[in-house]
Parts: sequence; structure tokens; C-alpha cells
Amino acid sequence: MAAVPSELADLVGAPHFAHLVTVNRDGSPQSSPIWIRPDRVAPDGSVESIFFVTGLRYRKVLNMQREPRVALSIHDVDNPYRTLEIVGSVSMEQRTSWDELDAISNQYLGADYPYKGDDADGWHVTVDIERASTPGEFETPPLVDAPPQSSDLLSPPHFAHIATVSSTGQPRSSVVWHRRAGGGGENDIEFWTAANTLKTLHLRRNPAIAASIHDESDPYRYTEIRGTATITPVENHNLLDELTPLYWQLERYPMEEAMPGVVIRINATHRVG
Repeated sequence: MAAVPSELADLVGAPHFAHLVTVNRDGSPQSSPIWIRPDRVAPDGSVESIFFVTGLRYRKVLNMQREPRVALSIHDVDNPYRTLEIVGSVSMEQRTSWDELDAISNQYLGADYPYKGDDADGWHVTVDIERASTPGEFETPPLVDAPPQSSDLLSPPHFAHIATVSSTGQPRSSVVWHRRAGGGGENDIEFWTAANTLKTLHLRRNPAIAASIHDESDPYRYTEIRGTATITPVENHNLLDELTPLYWQLERYPMEEAMPGVVIRINATHRVG
């Protein structure tokens, strides 16, 4: 078993939203933001498992009942370049009261869950952590201002949580810069990544992809797009240069030399939210 180290344990809970990736019946990923809290915490402060509450028959619930392997990605609300990816497997117990949901709601909203239905049926879900990884600390240039409320979630400076599925069927999730892609569907987006990243390797084998994005100014406003990926090799980081002033207070990306990369376009077939 693995654990989230103590120095990142604050990311496991309010006010941070985790983007949960599950696997659809056809092998494609599905991603959505959720509330979470630590479950098992070691004496050194590291987090060994994560807990969340969900409804009775959401898509993610049906997926987890069939395939318990999941991934979560989280970015810090104050520093979106401080990120965490968690890979693990879930166990589920039926929910018969609102107690746990009210407890988490109080952490995120400061009040009991306000949208209760006629009954409390649902699920308590525990994620046993098998891998916790981070790109590491690095000094980031000054950020641009946060996007205003109701701004376009498919455009900078929002951050997309990209979901892919490995050759073994394990979902993965990572955080990227993105923008709307021209010359295609109205919900298509594109992003740059290195040619040898895991998501690139996954998409070469299985082009099914999803992206979930929540609004930094109003995290209860979010969208998910699902579709297929088109991978275009590039010997430059022109897209990064174009995105940089939209995310950082710099004119171009501070990379000394171009590295082999790819531009990945999500050709969206479904959008939720």
C-alpha cells in the first residue's frame, strides 16, 4: 500500500475538489469532481485511504461496481501547480443515513447537505491508495488573475483534469493547460504534452479520453467532455508559448530548447454540465 505524504495531506479534503476517474463499460474513462476527506491517517500524518459519499446510481457508481480501480487528481486552490494524482481501488458500503454526507458538507459548505431527497440511499466509498504521485515542487512565475465567474470553462486560465486508461484497464488522471480547438466541434479542446508521458502512451493504444474542469471562482460549476483523442507530433512548444501568457505573467514559455512533444485534441462526443 502507498500513502499521500504528510506534506500533501492538506490536499485530501476541503476546500480542494478531487476529480474522480472511473472506467465505463466500453473501456473509456469518465471523470467528475467530488468532495473527499481522509479516511485512514498514519501516525506521521500521511493519508493511507480516502473517503467520499455518492448517490445510488450515478454513472461513476455503476462503473465502480463493475471495475473498482479508480484514479483521482487534485490541484491546490491557492497554487494550481501543486498537484496530486492518486491511483487505487474502492470498496463500497450502502449509505442509509445523511450523517457522513452532512459531515463532509460541513467541511465544504459550512452547513449540512442542503439537497437531501426523500431518502438517504447511496454509497460510502473508500479508496485504498496504491500509488500517490506529484510532478514535484517547482517555482512558478506569477499567475494571471483567476477567471471571472461564468467564464468559458473550455478556455484559459481554467485547468483541465485529463482522464485516460492504461493497457491494463487502470484509469489515470493529470492536470493540464488547455484551450478551445479551432476547426472542429464546439466542445473540442487541445493541449500540449511531452511525447513520452503516460497519457500519450495510453492514448496511442486507446484514444478514448475525458476531461473534467471546475470553475475556480465557483467550484460547484463544472463540465465534463468525453470523446476521442487525435495526437499530432510536434518538434516545438508553440502551443505552450501561446498558452503561457494566458496562465502566467510571461510572454512565452520559459523553456530553453524545444523538446519532442504532441498536441492532443479531444474530439468531443459528449458534454455534461
